[in-house]
Amino acid sequence: MSDSLDQIQERPFYKVLLGRTVLPLVTILGIGMLYVVLMSMIDHPSFPFHIIIVAAALGKTIVITATTLKRLSKLIKICHSLERLLWVFGLIIIISIFSYATDYACLFQFNHTTFEGVPDYSNSYLYNLYHFFYFSVITFSTVGYGDIVPTSDVARFVVMLEIFLSFFLVVFALANIKKIHING
Repeated sequence: MSDSLDQIQERPFYKVLLGRTVLPLVTILGIGMLYVVLMSMIDHPSFPFHIIIVAAALGKTIVITATTLKRLSKLIKICHSLERLLWVFGLIIIISIFSYATDYACLFQFNHTTFEGVPDYSNSYLYNLYHFFYFSVITFSTVGYGDIVPTSDVARFVVMLEIFLSFFLVVFALANIKKIHING
């Protein structure tokens, strides 16, 4: 255990951070690419696309949670500056928010009645992704303005996964703050 921490301390921090977050990044990018391919090739009404989105969201939540618990807790032990700690949690939060934004945008593209409050004048995936990135930030931060609202059970379940993950990350961050050894 001590040898692995010494190896980590010898390598530059940002390389270690990237190495520790490769799994969630690859998972999220892979699922995003799957969404794009499926949305362009499949007849949406005849295919259970919403089940794929729920399964992918659940899988991403598990991967992000496991990565945070296993890999980042080791990285936090050697983190010697507040700036580095903020990079660790900032990266995980951005990954999570973008991940759920893609889920919401795909659900909306699949069925426009899954959410209320999204402007009707755009069918562009990127434009909708912008709105759902906003919605994901608001949901993750637990502000919840209510301007965009999930109306289907599938959308509500994915929102609950994001809320679970946001609470988990906040509790994890608060529990690990005392483990930082800040160099003076």
